[in-house]
Formats: sequence, structure tokens, C-alpha cells
Amino acid sequence: MQAKRSAAGPRRAATIVLIVAATAGCAATGYSTGAARRHLESAGLTAAQATCVADRMGPRFGDSRLGARAEPSAAERAAERALMRECGVSLQQLAAPKSR
Repeated sequence: MQAKRSAAGPRRAATIVLIVAATAGCAATGYSTGAARRHLESAGLTAAQATCVADRMGPRFGDSRLGARAEPSAAERAAERALMRECGVSLQQLAAPKSR
């Protein structure tokens, strides 16, 4: 059981990174901080964590890159993981299912 939980954390973290990238990529007119925040909260981040990540993404990556319809590079995924850590997001938190 413990092995499953430890493997789930990195998968869930990767899923959140991809959610943010997909949300940004699907925006017709560019990056939407509000949409990113809502998706991050639904993925298990607290409101404060989601706001921290969403608000810092624009300045860090640029609205044109966040609004692009392209897969994030390995460097961008690494930068997003670092941003999540800066905003207090932990793998343990992400591994735990959000109670509804």
C-alpha cells in the first residue's frame, strides 16, 4: 500500500503541472489566472496555494507562452514544480485525495 501512495504523489504532481499547462494552452485569448486557479483548487491545492501558483505563472513564463497551444518543455515543467514548492505545495498533499 505504501508503494502505491509514494508512486501516486509524483503522478499527481505531474497531473497538476499538465492541468495548468493545458488550461493555459486552451485559453483562446491568452492565460486566464482565474481558470488556472479554479483548476488547481479542483486538483487539491488550497485557495491560497492556487492563487500563489496562478498569480506567479504569468510573470515567470509570460502570457504568450502560457497561452500557446504547445506542450511544456522539460525545463518549463521543472520550473512549474519549483513554483509549486515555493507556494507551499507538497507531494504528500497532492497524493492525498481531496475530500468533497
